[in-house]
Amino acid sequence: MQTRLDKNQWTVYVDEDINSLNKQQIEQVIRLVVSNMVVVFKEQSMTPEQEVDFCKVAGTVQYYPSDFERTKHIAVGNHILRVTGEKNAECEPGLFGHVSALDWHANQCSNKNRDPLIWLYGVKGTAGSRTSWINMIEAYKALPDNIKNYIDDLQIYCGYESGKYSTSNFFKDHVNKDNLFDLVMENKEGQKGLYFPFLQTFGVDNLDEEEYNNIWKLLYDHVLDEKFMYHHDWSDGDIVISEQWLSVHKRWEFHGMNERVLHRIAFNYDKIYGDK
Repeated sequence: MQTRLDKNQWTVYVDEDINSLNKQQIEQVIRLVVSNMVVVFKEQSMTPEQEVDFCKVAGTVQYYPSDFERTKHIAVGNHILRVTGEKNAECEPGLFGHVSALDWHANQCSNKNRDPLIWLYGVKGTAGSRTSWINMIEAYKALPDNIKNYIDDLQIYCGYESGKYSTSNFFKDHVNKDNLFDLVMENKEGQKGLYFPFLQTFGVDNLDEEEYNNIWKLLYDHVLDEKFMYHHDWSDGDIVISEQWLSVHKRWEFHGMNERVLHRIAFNYDKIYGDK
């Protein structure tokens, strides 16, 4: 399988027809996602069934019942969500169809049983749009030792606040203080980094508000350094697979959201690594 690194030296491009990959090669791709955070295939052609079948090699795939009122208008089959402002036959748009930026976030970050991988496939109308990722492994490596020592045992709690990273009304405001997450985490490939979805983080356990605000601001300023980022300028057919523990991503403002359609799949890697 032919691969190459982006200029940032961590994003992986796979220069293959994704439909030609065998099971062993697909598993290799998933391991690259987990170790490097982002894997990219350029200008592919896939049916929804082929998209889902690829993800199922890695593990279980998030399921959306056809009669589930909350998602039936944004779903394609039982495993794919439409990310678009384009309206369906019932005149309903997809998920995150707003023109304004979908700011930095990770998948369902307050849920300990969330799926750790996100698949994005550019179906149509993607030219001119951009999505960016922050690699929290690289950001953690670059921290001074005294900061690493200070944050090593901290635990955060997360949630959602409308308008903080999205103007969508799909999610309900919440803060989940019962689910605590290590701020410094090691993932399934032994990579240590920050679990810091900063626009979805609402506190650190056992720190007062002032201490929390200080450490949040320090880390926020640090991780937004351009050297920790990958910017993907979309073409139709592009696929980007990312790991959701040690990265966050952002879609920039795009005025063509009524024509742009992405397919989004949330899935696990339990067939490769076992439990989450």
